[in-house]
Amino acid sequence: MFKWMVLLFVIGLMLFYYCNNREPDKEPEIEKIDSVVSVDKVDSTKSIDSGVSVAKKPAKMQVEMLDVGQGLAFLIQAPKCAVMYDAGTRKSGIDTMLANRKIEKLCSVILSHWHDDHAGGLPVLAKMIRDKKLKINRLLVSHDYHLKNKLRDSIVAEFERLNIPIYERHRGDTIGDFAPFTARVLWSQQNDSSVTANSASMVVHLSGGKKSFLFTGDLESKQETALLALEPNLKTYALQVGHHGSRHSSSAQFLAQLKPQKAYISAGKANGYKHPHKETVERLNAIMPDSNIFRTDVLGSVKFEMGI
Repeated sequence: MFKWMVLLFVIGLMLFYYCNNREPDKEPEIEKIDSVVSVDKVDSTKSIDSGVSVAKKPAKMQVEMLDVGQGLAFLIQAPKCAVMYDAGTRKSGIDTMLANRKIEKLCSVILSHWHDDHAGGLPVLAKMIRDKKLKINRLLVSHDYHLKNKLRDSIVAEFERLNIPIYERHRGDTIGDFAPFTARVLWSQQNDSSVTANSASMVVHLSGGKKSFLFTGDLESKQETALLALEPNLKTYALQVGHHGSRHSSSAQFLAQLKPQKAYISAGKANGYKHPHKETVERLNAIMPDSNIFRTDVLGSVKFEMGI
């Protein structure tokens, strides 16, 4: 009897020791995902099964009005592409400006129209291509039936020799080089033989996030009125003031509808045209403070940033 009691006591001790020293079953590990709060300029794009989203890095774009004297040239550095809107004059130093900014490739050059102060820099860009200092994928031009001149003919011939395609762009077209930003062509209209030279300027509206930029080339007040009739809800945050601030552009009606908060004027110092004209500056001052009017003849090259 005593032996059985001792045996039971030993067995009890063993059970007690086992129960108090065994490791508890481990629960499966749960992958932790940091919760991201969506804020302005951040797109929530990738959804996870748990419902938590991963934020996409904000996209930024820099628009720079280059100081090309009495001419026009914008360098637009989009997230995936560099693009130019106009190229200044032959003597504006556009090649040096691009080299200083380490620009070796342009997806597109958008030409507003064929006047020398906008298109004169294209032969300089062509020379950069021949010297293997620059690549250009395409030249985009506005429709213009009647303006046939030596500058246009020589540029077309040179770009054809370099195997760079030239495409016309008209109202309703989009330009995809700025993605994820949107670029719409608002003017001029296809097959409209009534618009030539300045009035044929390609107008491009670049938008994304809370800001937008309207490029107007040398568009004049008559065509501004026609554009407003086609785009009755058009607004823009920033405006390239038409025709270097000429009194014949940027009409009061045009500015009243657009309601720009910033204005950009490209004009040469002490230029013979006296651009920008006093009347245009007064119209701009009526809707914005003078500190929001940026002029190359006063400030040199000026930058503007957009985010989405």
